[in-house]
Amino acid sequence: MGQEIFSILLVDDEKNERKGIEKLIQKNGYPLEIFQAENGIEALKIFKNRKIDILLTDIKMPFMDGIKLMKEIHKEGWSPVCIIYSAYGEFEYAQNAIVLGVIQYLLKPVRLNEFKSLFEKVLVICRTKKEQEEQNQAFKMQLETVENIQLGREILRVLDTKDETISELLENVFIGGKVPVILSSYSYLFTKYWKNYRKEIKQIVSDEAIIINRDDTQTLILVSAEVMATQSKAKKVCEDIIKMSKNKYSSELFIVAGNVCNDIKELRNQYNQMKDQLDYQFFVSGSTYFLSDQTGFVRRESDMLSIYFKKILTCAKLHDFEEMKQEYEKAFSYVENNVGFSSIYVKYNFSEVIKETCELLGHGKRIMQVMEDIYGANSIDQVRNAVHSLIDKIAVLEIQDKDENRIVQLTRQYIQENYREITLSVSVIADELNISAAYLSTLFKKETGQTLIKYISWYRIEKAKELLKTTTMKVGDIAEKVGYVNASYFISLFRNNVGCSPAKYRENEYEE
Repeated sequence: MGQEIFSILLVDDEKNERKGIEKLIQKNGYPLEIFQAENGIEALKIFKNRKIDILLTDIKMPFMDGIKLMKEIHKEGWSPVCIIYSAYGEFEYAQNAIVLGVIQYLLKPVRLNEFKSLFEKVLVICRTKKEQEEQNQAFKMQLETVENIQLGREILRVLDTKDETISELLENVFIGGKVPVILSSYSYLFTKYWKNYRKEIKQIVSDEAIIINRDDTQTLILVSAEVMATQSKAKKVCEDIIKMSKNKYSSELFIVAGNVCNDIKELRNQYNQMKDQLDYQFFVSGSTYFLSDQTGFVRRESDMLSIYFKKILTCAKLHDFEEMKQEYEKAFSYVENNVGFSSIYVKYNFSEVIKETCELLGHGKRIMQVMEDIYGANSIDQVRNAVHSLIDKIAVLEIQDKDENRIVQLTRQYIQENYREITLSVSVIADELNISAAYLSTLFKKETGQTLIKYISWYRIEKAKELLKTTTMKVGDIAEKVGYVNASYFISLFRNNVGCSPAKYRENEYEE
């Protein structure tokens, strides 16, 4: 390990005096980097530009004397080891410097043994002071680590707490101007590699950042607002973290960066909004990041259309029309807010995704009309209207289909409960369901492939077959039991449907 080098500033209006001290320092081989100034004003300028460990200053100088210089230095919070360099007649005047931290005087003319004794003492003080500063810094970092862990726990409590208890927790948590950044990964970044990975993160976002490991797949970082002050700075932070994660840990990462939060309430609201963006991780292969703009809308700094389209198709599979419209709207907004998209590119992409949407929803026949509307559009609004209009139509048809299926279901249920009634007919069922007989007949045939009259006859015959198998009732009684007054008609109907008479069926002469 090399010898520790300290800095010394020589302040004297006499150049020869400064040169003399400089030669003595060099002759004795003291590990000092030497700076010079001929008055207090010049000395202050040097202090402002670099750290000075030792100040050796004359008392009487033009513009600003040594005593005033030391007062200004202490006022600024600098704390060099101070040495007064003065003639014997100025000694009493120099006593005023005691309160300013002067540890020794060097009298003019300089005596070599006094010089060596003084500087050896000063160097010991500098080394001791540096060691103490390092210890203090280490202790401060340990304290900050403990405080950050405690603060992280408090923040987690707030983020995970129900609304009714939030107010009492808010009073105890202060975060200052911080930007929340969520890291999400399904690798071992936040478990197996966490200790080293955390250090790497600190090097990128600064030691002042608060890092909260939420679980095995997610970490929340509160970064100083200065580090994320602009979009370009925020972008660089995200890219550096992704690059480090890939190169050192072979891990993909999904990042969502928010806006500046000045208190825990803002953080909680922002965090809940940011969590919604994590849904897009499912649609993204590889690493990516989202940045928050001033409106709070989070977007990635690259083409988002493919991500929106994937989510649209997922909504189509689930028949979630409301969510689908929202994702389409996000896609349209993205196109409107980003330059560089040609009209043919937009039309082609939207026509392709609407084509897949229709096919997934079982409405492929409607594709041609909307394709014509999209390619014939003169503006993005016309494309938007064509898409939304189609989705609304399909949604209405879906509701109608559900209603129609419900009508068929209710019809079957009514027949099952009332097949014994002689008066059972299409008209009776239609009246019960408050629809027309014609509509009921058409709908039932469309949904089941058979007429309603045939279904009533089939159901009655099935019930008659059960009675023939399980009872000894007369055929005429069974006919009446399943809704037929005329036994002859029942027998004829049974023969036409089953292929034999009821009596023969009972005797098991024919297989079903």
